[in-house]
Amino acid sequence: MVEVLVKPQVKSDEVIKLLKGIFEDPVEKIEEATTGKVKKVYFFQYNDKWYVIRFSDNDMEFKIEKYLKETLRGEKFPLPKFLYSGVYNSFYYAISEKVEGKPIHKLKEEELKASMPSVMDNLIKLHSVDIKAYEGYGWMDYNMKGTFNTFTEFLQSFFSKDQEGFWKGWYELFKESFVDYNVFNELYGKMIELAKYCEGRKYLIHSDFHYNNIIINNSKIAGIIDWGKVSYCDYIFDIATLILEFPNYNFLEEFYTFYKERNFDTSNFKERFLCAAICNSLDGMRFWARLGREDTYKSILDNILMILNKYDTTIT
Repeated sequence: MVEVLVKPQVKSDEVIKLLKGIFEDPVEKIEEATTGKVKKVYFFQYNDKWYVIRFSDNDMEFKIEKYLKETLRGEKFPLPKFLYSGVYNSFYYAISEKVEGKPIHKLKEEELKASMPSVMDNLIKLHSVDIKAYEGYGWMDYNMKGTFNTFTEFLQSFFSKDQEGFWKGWYELFKESFVDYNVFNELYGKMIELAKYCEGRKYLIHSDFHYNNIIINNSKIAGIIDWGKVSYCDYIFDIATLILEFPNYNFLEEFYTFYKERNFDTSNFKERFLCAAICNSLDGMRFWARLGREDTYKSILDNILMILNKYDTTIT
């Protein structure tokens, strides 16, 4: 949903050299993380404890983590303990404690259902952060303001033809890959039609709330990681991201009840959910098409068509 930047190239021997200047004793082990599209990430063991060092071409994510730690300091919010940050060559880095547990997408059914109360409790803490002082929608700038005047402008920016970075020239997918322009465009039109229901609803959201970014331990969230896509928009986008990951469970009704009971705005809940679900699906479809994964592309397409068929947008 955001321009994908080039991952920093930092080798393990460079990391070891950097860590020697930070810690008194030598690092015992170091392992490169296999996940992460934008940051270069290593796990390392020091004095029998595991830590994480992340490298990025900007420090916005690290700034957001510090902001959240301060803002939610009385809420016991599951942010990994932040230890050090600095600059290495032309990259920013941050060191934090490694969160122990399982990524949410690897949980068994009973484990997943048992963890949902903790997931909901912590997600609503994030969505309750007071952001009245900050203008705009979408990705935050260094003044913590949104970079778009309206939510619809933010939404349209995801799929504009002229982009830089990873998405430069992405319209060529309609000519050179299996992406069906008519299907894609029909879903896009539906999303824009539904955007009016999300307009004016502004919350602080994670924007990538699923997969490896939610770590569960003993049915509780042990940590929420990867804050590089934090933005201002409808809280339904975080909920939709999670629901799309688990389409076989009726989590939408559970979230609706949970947020309504806590006096959040739940009007036009399903329309808002569908807008977010289509956006996430279109972004995923083009991403996997770019990587040549037709099976994953079709799976995402089938899932969003099933969801659209399931939820009548006239029901609010």
